[in-house]
Amino acid sequence: MKKILYYLVPLATAFLLCGCLKDMKDGELLHGNREVLISIDLPGELASLDKSGFKVTMRNTKIGNTYTSETDAKGETRIDAEYGNYSVIISKVADVGGISKFLHATRDFVLNKDGQSAGTNNLEIKATARGTIILKEVYFHKTKTADGKANYNYDQYFTLCNNSDDVQYLDGVGVGFHTSFNSGKSAVYNKFWLGSTSTELRDSIPVNAFGFVFPGEGREHPIQPGEEVVIALSAVEHTADQTSRPMNLAADNVWAMYIDRFAGSAVKAPAAGVERLECFCELASGNSIVLSISSPAIVVYRLPEDPYEYVKDGAIKGRPYGKVMYQPTKYQSMPSIMVPKECILDGVEFRSNDTHVPRLCSDISLQPLFITTASYSGQSYIRKVDESASEIVGRTVYQDTNNSADDWIPLDEPTLCTEYKNR
Repeated sequence: MKKILYYLVPLATAFLLCGCLKDMKDGELLHGNREVLISIDLPGELASLDKSGFKVTMRNTKIGNTYTSETDAKGETRIDAEYGNYSVIISKVADVGGISKFLHATRDFVLNKDGQSAGTNNLEIKATARGTIILKEVYFHKTKTADGKANYNYDQYFTLCNNSDDVQYLDGVGVGFHTSFNSGKSAVYNKFWLGSTSTELRDSIPVNAFGFVFPGEGREHPIQPGEEVVIALSAVEHTADQTSRPMNLAADNVWAMYIDRFAGSAVKAPAAGVERLECFCELASGNSIVLSISSPAIVVYRLPEDPYEYVKDGAIKGRPYGKVMYQPTKYQSMPSIMVPKECILDGVEFRSNDTHVPRLCSDISLQPLFITTASYSGQSYIRKVDESASEIVGRTVYQDTNNSADDWIPLDEPTLCTEYKNR
């Protein structure tokens, strides 16, 4: 018995010592500051551009602390920050070969006393063409009934705007919602589409397989600079007797996302005179289409070929890179239209938690808009106005920096609400 005790005492001491050392190491990792050098590299056609003036945003992904800075003439900046896990985003709008483009880079890294931040050196900048037809407003939270005692579910809409200086054409422009209906935790089916960080695994964005586009052969539906159109999921007049946010979605500039298959559902058929988007794909299940009421991701796109041709082969189970694909794991019966990222005209992502898997790659949105508002709040989201650009051209121009977090702000009520319009 004594021999056993002789062995146990040193062993217990060793465990206690290891525990103390671990506590010390964790304390050193979690508490302390270091300066981070962040630098950029301009490759290829970007090499001659000015390296100064790039906005640098460094965000602690665990506690939310954010640091901002700008690069100097060498393309460098230094930020003093506490230890932790970070995401760094670099962005600028610049003229490249006579075309205004987004310049951007993003990287995740760990900052601790051992200096594991080498990944912030020489981040390679990519260029992405700026959008012409953009999302201006998204109303998805829904609201309460007029008496405030129940939920009202049928008034979701979003607005497209021609934010360019030239006439654009809506013909063939599609609108869709990311297949991961809500922003969610790092579940297998979310990782399959994009991964657990901002690293993109695929060159396409999965869109719900109710595929809607504007009809036309190319020049049938012009939209002038500054003009906008509304896309409603229930294109009727929502009166004050029904909802605390009454609005008329049966107006001249409203288009409906509705097909005859939806007849008999709670979503009403469009009012007389409201035009319908064309549904080129009906592979999704269900008898209506709705936005997530807590955290949607929405894209505007134009496919590289005729939409009907693009999806004609449908979805084949086990095919990993088709134009239409099934989700993995428990959603295997739900197909998605895979839209190439270069076909995305604009996109916005709303996320309710920083730990959730991103759904839009940095080419589309550098970071999501984190939201805290509740479902049925009646709150809307709108893109900020670019005051300086608006003053130059003499009309409203909306801010478009390819960053949902910077470009969008909340509204207490949607702009189409009767009370809002009568102010």
